[in-house]
Amino acid sequence: MDINHSTGENVITSTKGYMWFLSLNIIYCFWLLLRSADRSDIDTLPLALQLLCGGIITLSVINLIITLKIKKNINDGFYHRVLPYVVLTFGILWSILFLNFTFYYQNPLMTLMLTVSVLLPATITFYISGRLLLLFSVPLILSWMYVEFFVLEKFSVAQFCGVIIMLLVIYSARYILLEWYQRVQRSEYEKNLLIKKLVQQAHYDALTGLFNRLSLTRFFEECVNDLAGNKKKLFMIVMDIDYFKQYNDIYGHVAGDKCLIKVSHCIEQSLRKETDSAFRFGGEEFVVLTVCDSISQAKAISQRIQQNIAHANISHKGSAISSTLTISQGIAQWHEGMTLEALVEQADKELYNAKKSGRNRVCY
Repeated sequence: MDINHSTGENVITSTKGYMWFLSLNIIYCFWLLLRSADRSDIDTLPLALQLLCGGIITLSVINLIITLKIKKNINDGFYHRVLPYVVLTFGILWSILFLNFTFYYQNPLMTLMLTVSVLLPATITFYISGRLLLLFSVPLILSWMYVEFFVLEKFSVAQFCGVIIMLLVIYSARYILLEWYQRVQRSEYEKNLLIKKLVQQAHYDALTGLFNRLSLTRFFEECVNDLAGNKKKLFMIVMDIDYFKQYNDIYGHVAGDKCLIKVSHCIEQSLRKETDSAFRFGGEEFVVLTVCDSISQAKAISQRIQQNIAHANISHKGSAISSTLTISQGIAQWHEGMTLEALVEQADKELYNAKKSGRNRVCY
């Protein structure tokens, strides 16, 4: 089913179902013409019957061509707005055809059977939209009632019950199909939620919302590929919260988690959306991959991170260098042929130098 709205809103039919309905219109009309032509007790076919069948065939072919062109966009745009009028036109044409068919053959039971044979495919096609089904079926039902009460001039309980049964079958089938459709939609929605949750767990850190360590490899490879033939440079910034163990000892692990969340927000606020990505590498350690023109741009990012964390003013009584939380950072530049492990190792060395030099600084 080619449905392009995951929630089912604004969906009135499926492309394949609608094409099937149009194809059946053509087949039914050709069958009626062939059956009439096969009658040996008449000389010529009524012109009205020929014109009506020809009109339905022409309208069906035109709509088939349009549907093939727009394909999955049947529930969008101009055709979406025109479709109710198209369906109503089909219903009116079929109702007039069946009236002529009844006058011509004087066999209302056969007309009733043909009406059912047309309504059932319409029910299957338009069960999602009760409005479309109503627009198609009402002209047919009215034409049948007209034949029953005004043309035959004879009320038949059996015929009337047949119409009622027909309506009950069609609309009960519509509600059964609609219930099935809604279950499928709910199942699809729940499946998409599950996929989204699994993707979230696979690529993002559950606590901070930053990318996790597993995502670092993929981002690194993408950055390296993008740098091919490019004058840009790739830098890795590894950062560590100063004296975070002491922070947890004093404030507790719950407060420690909140601290990590605040730090991650400060890091995100410091980055450029198009060229920078932040990762929680593990514990209190974070990583930033950034594509820059020069080392000065990478240093500017590190300085913004330091400034944002300073502005956050996170109290840290366990720090030996400041009354508020600070971080140390190490920057490494990627060179041709360098692996991710080698880049991390180089950045870790610079981070070690930053800590050794007194913390709360950037080393490159």
